[in-house]
Amino acid sequence: MNWQEFNDVVRVYLIVDSQRKGKGVQDYIDQMIVASVVDLQRYVPALRQNQIKAYSNLVSADINPLGEVNAEDIDVEEGVFNTAKTRVRQVVIRRTPTEENKQQISKYYYPSMIPWDARFQLIDGGITERTTTRQGRVAFGPDVFWSAPKLRDDETLYIYYEGETHHTPIYRATMDEKNSPVIYDEMVAKASADYVKAHLAQKVDNDLKQFQVYMQLYTKGRAQIFLNEKEYKTSSVNDIINNGLGIGGLVVG
Repeated sequence: MNWQEFNDVVRVYLIVDSQRKGKGVQDYIDQMIVASVVDLQRYVPALRQNQIKAYSNLVSADINPLGEVNAEDIDVEEGVFNTAKTRVRQVVIRRTPTEENKQQISKYYYPSMIPWDARFQLIDGGITERTTTRQGRVAFGPDVFWSAPKLRDDETLYIYYEGETHHTPIYRATMDEKNSPVIYDEMVAKASADYVKAHLAQKVDNDLKQFQVYMQLYTKGRAQIFLNEKEYKTSSVNDIINNGLGIGGLVVG
């Protein structure tokens, strides 16, 4: 599921709490969903080891003063990747079938990762089209990355990485952030809902007893997720990474 779908599932488990009224309550729920998955990532290593971010829309890279010369010819885009202390495992670009590109199935490209200090090399080379022999390059900085050539309308860039993800609360998330895949399942959504209920009881209702009841439920759910992930390690992302091309590792932050 993606980040939007995960939030929707959590709200199903919240039942009546999902429709709570009051100034700022709904935004607070979204913030607590984020806080819950951060806490779960810190307790369950498997939730940190197989993270994914997806991008279908990037912006023109700000590369002034170089950009002041022949800026129209610079085929470089910039994306936000501000997840600190992470290890990028692989970058994959998927080109989906459309009537225009006449593909029958999706095509996958594996750009090479170059050091951030060498990022200005991306404006050289005259790359005008992504091909199987020229699949592109990506450079990661402290909180952004540059990619060349620019994404087409039928392409999506996926970053597979290890690290703790602080998602954007859904009420202010961009479309790319909402559509970004997550590895959280129904059990994680149920635990997240208990975490949210606990903090609603504490913050909104000032009910310490209910807070403790829901936190006990959350703690039990978190422990079960830990045991499940330990026994059945997530394989889908690992399969893609370990069987794909362009395998590498780049530490960010």
